[in-house]
Amino acid sequence: MRGEIRVGSAPQENSRFGRAHRGQQGITLLELLIAVVLLGMVSTMIYSVLNVGINFSARGGKHLERLAREKNLLSLLRRQVNGAWYDLRLGRVKISGGDGVLRIVTHQPLLHRTAGTVLAVYRVNEAEQTLYYLEKLDYFNAEYGEKYLPDFKEMEKMYAADRPVALAYEPEKSRVIITLGGEGFAFFPKSLPPGVTPILSGTAQ
Repeated sequence: MRGEIRVGSAPQENSRFGRAHRGQQGITLLELLIAVVLLGMVSTMIYSVLNVGINFSARGGKHLERLAREKNLLSLLRRQVNGAWYDLRLGRVKISGGDGVLRIVTHQPLLHRTAGTVLAVYRVNEAEQTLYYLEKLDYFNAEYGEKYLPDFKEMEKMYAADRPVALAYEPEKSRVIITLGGEGFAFFPKSLPPGVTPILSGTAQ
C-alpha cells in the first residue's frame, strides 16, 4: 500500500549507522595511553641493553689500554736493566735505588735514542700513584750518585693507572723489582758481579 509507514525500520537503520560511525572514530584515549606506555617500556629496555653493551665495551677498552701501558713499561724496564753498565772499577752494575726511586746507568735510552749511555731515573709519586721518568746525558756527573733525587717537576709522567705501583732494588742480588697492583716483576742485568747467580727476568718470587 502506498504511503505505508513501516514502524520500527528507522531504529534499525540508526543502529547500523551508529556502529559504522563508531568504527570510523579510530583509537580511544585509553588505547592511546596504553600504546604510549608500551612504547616507553620498549624504549627503556632497548636503552638499557645498549647502555650495558656500551659500558662493557668501555671497560674492556680501558682494561686493554692499561695492559698495553704496563706491557710497554715492563719491556722498557727489562731492556734498561739488561743493558745496565757494569763498572769495572767498582766491580758492580751501576744501579741504585730505594724509597720508590730507581737509578740505572744504561745503554738503552728512551728519550735520547742516539746518546748511547744515559742515566735513567724512575720515581714513584705515592700521592698520585704515578711513575715519573727522567734521563740524564751526563751520567758520569758526580751529582748523580746514589743520593740523587730529582724533583717531579723535572720529570716526565710515564705511567698512571688504578693499580698501585712500587719500585725496589736488591743490591746483593742486583735485582730490580717493580710491583703493579700487588703483582711483582723482577729484572736482572746481563752483566753481574762475581758470585751473583744470574736468574731469568720475570715474575718476582
